[in-house]
Amino acid sequence: MIEIQEITYRYPQARENALNGVSMQVAEGAALGLLGPNGAGKTTLMSLLAGLLPVQGGQILFDGVPLGRLPAKERQRISLVPQDFAFYPLLSVWNNMRFFAALYAVRDEGYLKTLLEQAGLAAHSTKLAKHLSGGLKRRLNFAIGLINRPKLIFLDEITVGIDPESRRFILDSVAALTQQGITVVYTSHYLQEIELLCRDIALLHGGRLVYHGGLHEVLRQGGQSGLALRTVPPLPDAELAALQGRRTADGTLHFDTDTPAELLAALQNKGYTAEACRFGFASLESFYLDFLAKQAT
Repeated sequence: MIEIQEITYRYPQARENALNGVSMQVAEGAALGLLGPNGAGKTTLMSLLAGLLPVQGGQILFDGVPLGRLPAKERQRISLVPQDFAFYPLLSVWNNMRFFAALYAVRDEGYLKTLLEQAGLAAHSTKLAKHLSGGLKRRLNFAIGLINRPKLIFLDEITVGIDPESRRFILDSVAALTQQGITVVYTSHYLQEIELLCRDIALLHGGRLVYHGGLHEVLRQGGQSGLALRTVPPLPDAELAALQGRRTADGTLHFDTDTPAELLAALQNKGYTAEACRFGFASLESFYLDFLAKQAT
């Protein structure tokens, strides 16, 4: 378990703290989505948890042990995959893997080759990293983050600017990590990714933690009415428009309504069966946008 206790941090020459008294717990095996606008403190918090920045105020405990006192063997099981590419562009894909493996004293080249195969990089192993496409660079970044067989991994905006196939690979890989019981802390401006992958969320704003809890509880809150569902057969666009609904990229239908029973009855009368219904916030995105709107008033 990670215990974050009253963490405060200010960058040199900064006039304000990047983090102010942030406290929360992250259970072993949890999948936590870290939300917040630019400058909220997400990357700072991740960097502190990964040991890349020194703790200035408060403390961070891993199973009751302060981060600074963790044995080297335990610290090496913590991994961070940053938004920026963290490999050497003038080394080949394979030599990048070997270089970072040496830092962790990982000598199992068979394991490294498996990581490359899983990432779809085996055919590019002799290519200089700088010559990879944007999506393949993201895959290499991710594969390097798995070399140390992490128990805890921080993933910071790792699907920015990539092709759909690479994005699908990364999301499937992150889902597999959570199924293996690896603790994942995930940030993304694509809130559908967090909704898909994470069971819990933490919302930072102005360097402060303003919400920490289960994603399911957020989506059931009544602060904003909304109904999300799918229909069988699929609802045509004309029918959807007539009911003043909208369709998201994953095919889910969203309706802003505080009378879901009437809407469901209308669908049934038209010959449509509703599936996977969810009332409350239609999505994590609607919850988040509602929060930001309230902060602006």
